[in-house]
Amino acid sequence: MARREIKDWFWQVGTEMQRLTEELSVGRPQVARAKFWEPRIDLCEDEQRFFLKAEIAGVRAEDIHLLYLPEHHSLLIRGVRIEEDPTDGCRTGIYQLEIYYGEFQREVVLPDIPIRADGIRAQFRNGLLLVVIPKRESAVLKASSRTTNT
Repeated sequence: MARREIKDWFWQVGTEMQRLTEELSVGRPQVARAKFWEPRIDLCEDEQRFFLKAEIAGVRAEDIHLLYLPEHHSLLIRGVRIEEDPTDGCRTGIYQLEIYYGEFQREVVLPDIPIRADGIRAQFRNGLLLVVIPKRESAVLKASSRTTNT
């Protein structure tokens, strides 16, 4: 078996084990739970700003809320993905369910660098929420002086 196939197999088994563990630990059907799902994120930076990207395909832009929490120095992303039934309720069988629907929430703690909360900007396109978080001028000056001194 090729190395790539083994990695894919382990990833798939791990994903299924995680799902099974979540379902069994609650003891109720998944539909009855009031649990948030969490979108996957990337957080990167350059000298002047942070870039946060959240994967939230299938969510309408008006159903996404972004909030800066200064007491945690974090961003909170909230929203809801509504399930649309393409069969109009006429399903005769279900073979695989992997997409989470309902409310989601993700708190992303930012690195310990001062930011300009009033300058945070976001856009949503192609299923990705893109957030630009500018650093404070003092943080930018410190970073540039470190690079010029080395």
